[in-house]
Amino acid sequence: MNIKTLLWLIAAAFYLSPALAESGITLEQPPKSLANWYKPVNKRQVWLHTMFRLRRSMLAIEDYANSGNAAGMTKWTQKLESDYLKIAEMVPEWQQRTKPELFTELSLAIQSDDTVTTKRVLKQIAKSCDNCHATYRPVVAALYRSPDYDEILVRKNATETQGFEDAMHQLPNSINRILIALEDKRSADAIQAAHRLTTQLNHLGQSCTECHKDNAPIIRIMGKPTQRRLDNLVQYLTQGQVKESQKLLGEIGVTVCARCHSIHRTLADLKGVLQP
Repeated sequence: MNIKTLLWLIAAAFYLSPALAESGITLEQPPKSLANWYKPVNKRQVWLHTMFRLRRSMLAIEDYANSGNAAGMTKWTQKLESDYLKIAEMVPEWQQRTKPELFTELSLAIQSDDTVTTKRVLKQIAKSCDNCHATYRPVVAALYRSPDYDEILVRKNATETQGFEDAMHQLPNSINRILIALEDKRSADAIQAAHRLTTQLNHLGQSCTECHKDNAPIIRIMGKPTQRRLDNLVQYLTQGQVKESQKLLGEIGVTVCARCHSIHRTLADLKGVLQP
């Protein structure tokens, strides 16, 4: 399945098919208190780091169980229990989803050198995590791990800026104006629209630093290959090479627009549905 088909199916699921909406498929939203442990309310991303530590502790216990290291299991069980209990403290609404009683059984199994029971109880603890993840993780990722584009400004010209959404809307307009001008044999207008597209993409690329603190994403999307395609586009338009220009616009659409949309727009659209 190519990326265009995938994005179309996602859009269809949310916007185009009432039958899907009536089929009983729902997205359960997490408790509001969870927002206290994600950015921007919480600067340290406490929830994420707690989840990372839980996974690390469970892996350590499993590895030490396989090697028969009781001291290692005891140490990491204490860490695991401490972080596990924080779940209900941070999000009281999820207290009934946790199973703190399992840690008594886990500690007794470790003390008894009962590896079979240790692994079984550890799997039960992991299952309590997985059950919650299955219900909430996709929604939480959209709500709390996707950028707030309303706060991002993009250069419009030398003296003005504009909102991110406005900047995004201008890009397909520029691409379509090139294609329209090509269809109607207005080469000067096509070239002008191509220059405008280049400027718009470069301004949009500069906004990436609002979230990405290094240049790696900018280089990947707006790096030398993209700049070369944009330069070649103007050259093809100037030479009246219609088919080559159309093909190159398609390449730009895939390597710039679709590549970025496959990550950012999917989450942004889902976030928009969850927080209209």
